Amino acid sequence: MVRAITFTAASAALALLGAASAGAQIDLTPTDSFYEVEGIRAPNVTFRNGTKNITYTPPGNWTLSGGGDKLTLTPLDSIQAGGTIENIPTREPLPAATTDNVKVYSDMAVKLLPPGASKVELVEAAVCPMRISGKAMVEVTLSYTFYGQPFRMNVLFMPRDKEQLRFQFSSRAADYPALFKNFRGSLFSMQGL
Repeated sequence: MVRAITFTAASAALALLGAASAGAQIDLTPTDSFYEVEGIRAPNVTFRNGTKNITYTPPGNWTLSGGGDKLTLTPLDSIQAGGTIENIPTREPLPAATTDNVKVYSDMAVKLLPPGASKVELVEAAVCPMRISGKAMVEVTLSYTFYGQPFRMNVLFMPRDKEQLRFQFSSRAADYPALFKNFRGSLFSMQGL
């Protein structure tokens, strides 16, 4: 399985400067790595979390681009679809991922929609039963229309001390079930946060 990993030295340097100035610990610049299961080597990528490694197995047949504070994942065989993993430094700690704060995170998700999105509907908003490295998250799913086409977007918000880790996926509504399953399934592989 071959994955394209694309980032420029300039973008990596800017991302590192931004992360250092904001005090963020997570660097999402992917480095090829492998893990071994019963003697079989499988491809993986590694990110940095301060001095520790974060390992992640992206969906097969998706390309990775970016790095620093934001990693973009794009399925090769679908247009107008993709995901991001983003680390956003904050000045103050964000509200905890609890049922009391679901509305706050729902409002944040609406602000992530592309300009010009219409017919926005909240499909689901709740504390996510899935945890990554034991950390609680709020999940928000929206449907919307963009240039006359129905779309769906899912966002997982993981508040951390003075940063937010955000996992976002969007696609045309018809492509959403299968592509979202691949994106979400890959998040179970993330270790080391």
